[in-house]
Amino acid sequence: MATPGLRIISGAWGGRRIHAPPGLDTRPLTDRIKQSLFDWLGQTMDGWRVADCCAGSGAFGIECVSRGAVEAHLCEPGRVAVATIRSNLALLGEPPAVRLHARGFERVLPTLSGLDLVFCDPPFPWFADERELLVEMLQLAAAAIAPDGIVLIRGERGEELPEHTLIERERREYGRSWVAMLRGPQPAIGSDAG
Repeated sequence: MATPGLRIISGAWGGRRIHAPPGLDTRPLTDRIKQSLFDWLGQTMDGWRVADCCAGSGAFGIECVSRGAVEAHLCEPGRVAVATIRSNLALLGEPPAVRLHARGFERVLPTLSGLDLVFCDPPFPWFADERELLVEMLQLAAAAIAPDGIVLIRGERGEELPEHTLIERERREYGRSWVAMLRGPQPAIGSDAG
């Protein structure tokens, strides 16, 4: 049975419930945070190409496809989380636009380019204990986005990002966490700088 409270908010699969991985290894986005992110990004994502670096349940990428994204790459090395994502994709009829990569972002992002959005929701302990992984994630995300692409990264209140080449355009707080919107240093001419 799908986890209560973990659902697709809008689009083709709006209202459908999906599973979250058991245990405490992942932190699925609450509906409130997810809704706020899509208020921020725009309600539809027609034609977008996205990647989720720490996919967990796959809910973020699935939500993007539900809202019109043509490609969502889910990077997830955890065995239990991968099984959960596979179950969720089966519930939705194996949508071809959602591509599960059962390995870490560091092996997937270098194979992608021209993305409109890279979503980074790393484990909060990385901010204190694995800062080199955060740096690598941000570097690879910056290389994978289009000139006017966006990187969203979620962190915990009291923790800051390591030095990186992207420019923080905005940050929003959600309880004990925050999400920062980052863009390349020179967005394409005519693009919205956020």
